[in-house]
Amino acid sequence: MLSLRPARLIALFALSTGVPALTPGCSGEAPGGPRPEELGKVSAELTKAERMARYQTIKAAAAARGILNTAYLLGGIAYAETGLAHCWSEATWACKGPNSADCSGGPVIAGAGDGPCSIQEGGLGMFQFDAGTFTDTLNKYGNSVLTVAGNVDHAITFVINMVKKSAYTTNAETDAKALAWIANYDYNNSTQRDQWIKTVTHYYNGCAPSYSCWNQRYKHYNDSLSFVVNETGLDFWKTAAPTPPDWKATFVSQSFPYASQPFSLTAGSIQDGYIEMKNEGKATWKPGEVFLGTTMPRDGKSPLAAPGWINDHRAATVDKETPPGAVGRFSFAVRAPDKPGEYPQFFNLVRENIAWFSDEGQGGPPDNQLQVKVTSVAAPCPAGVGASWVCQGSERIKCDPESGIVTKETCPNGCEQGAGPAECSPPSGQGGSGGEGGSGGGAGTGENAGTGGAGGPGSPAGSGGSSMAGAGGSGQIGATGGGNPGQGGSDASGGKGGKKPAEEPSIQLENVGRSEEGGCRVATPGRQGEAWAGLLLCLLMLAPRRRRTNLRNIERRTVGAPSSRE
Repeated sequence: MLSLRPARLIALFALSTGVPALTPGCSGEAPGGPRPEELGKVSAELTKAERMARYQTIKAAAAARGILNTAYLLGGIAYAETGLAHCWSEATWACKGPNSADCSGGPVIAGAGDGPCSIQEGGLGMFQFDAGTFTDTLNKYGNSVLTVAGNVDHAITFVINMVKKSAYTTNAETDAKALAWIANYDYNNSTQRDQWIKTVTHYYNGCAPSYSCWNQRYKHYNDSLSFVVNETGLDFWKTAAPTPPDWKATFVSQSFPYASQPFSLTAGSIQDGYIEMKNEGKATWKPGEVFLGTTMPRDGKSPLAAPGWINDHRAATVDKETPPGAVGRFSFAVRAPDKPGEYPQFFNLVRENIAWFSDEGQGGPPDNQLQVKVTSVAAPCPAGVGASWVCQGSERIKCDPESGIVTKETCPNGCEQGAGPAECSPPSGQGGSGGEGGSGGGAGTGENAGTGGAGGPGSPAGSGGSSMAGAGGSGQIGATGGGNPGQGGSDASGGKGGKKPAEEPSIQLENVGRSEEGGCRVATPGRQGEAWAGLLLCLLMLAPRRRRTNLRNIERRTVGAPSSRE
């Protein structure tokens, strides 16, 4: 909101035309209101031609803001404040302000009613903007307030806001309505005239109806307005409506609180809303072409970006086609950042790949007008939940104490709470398969082979595994059948992990002692390898022994027989 303090510097002069200087010494001023000041009678140093040039500057600036026929209202204020003087060279009885290019590099006029010129206080320029010291004023309004055009532009903004908040005006509750009130002002309407003079005296000057200065200052502003209109005529102020640019918008409303109002959100929370703008340009706004983009700086990544944004620097596109004269809505949400603090965000309209509405040659608004400002506040963490993971049923949960953000994680296999932070249980493994059963006993030898031995039982299967019985032994010689199959192992519960590896078959050979024919047998435990392999190995080992044994038997028979020579 603009803040003028013209009440502290008003009536720098008394016009030789008879407009009186204001009388100091109001009683009952509000804090920050006018101070008692000594006013002398001085003459305006601008010629009529110079005043007419200033009127023309005011008229052109007002037309650019939509005030086509009533800019004399602004002229009356400037005349009441400084007699339209902007530079010190035009009113050498005033204090010297900072230098300005519009004053040939010399100082602008500065108010003389706040005390000695050496303290550098008082309003600056034609409309006397005052935020305290000269430095305070420049910090608030910028160096543009030192130029004639900039001083006038700031004054238009202030007057629109003044009419909006005035207790004396009607149907002017928004910026758009206040602008319409000014634009449609009727100079000959006594009711509107009274509303305007009261508004200027109270809100521009700071003198309220209960103050002793009220009557005199009311008359001063009323007489100044009359002087301007009489000097110029009403027709001078009439301006043909300019051809609108392609892209221009004026603010209508927003659902979010204004930047001057508190707007607190819990960190991480989201608030839906919208901004409505009126299409004042020649081109139609179309979805996917006209967007609400971030500014200050343009296209800056927004800390308020929320789900649903086009990207981090485009909050929304216009909801529907919006022809000239219609109102378009830009719907979007803002998300409070996780870190508590204040987050201001400026926006403006942009025709993608063509122009920003604030570009030179377009109609605005400026980049620093539309704003949403969020204050992110931390939420308290739930009872029993802190920065470390804790179990809550099949979930684990934690909370950031600084932001209040709660994080949850589902644990498909359950949650385990130990001495440290809670952990999600790992998935259960499947047991390995049981080992394969051993082979059946070997077949007998001889003319009539014996029946093969039964296969060994399979080893216990793990959970989800299988037990495979060993195969029965096969007959080697003669008409004998194979052995009976072994039985499957029992299904025991396996441990965690993968498939249980099968054991390698083992073959055990036992020497059963030397006899007349020697001997060999194969031990076949239930989990050993194929019996026939052991049997074959055993036969191969016994073959030489049997040959030696037969030779010894032949020798014995030979020795014991009668000699053929006897």
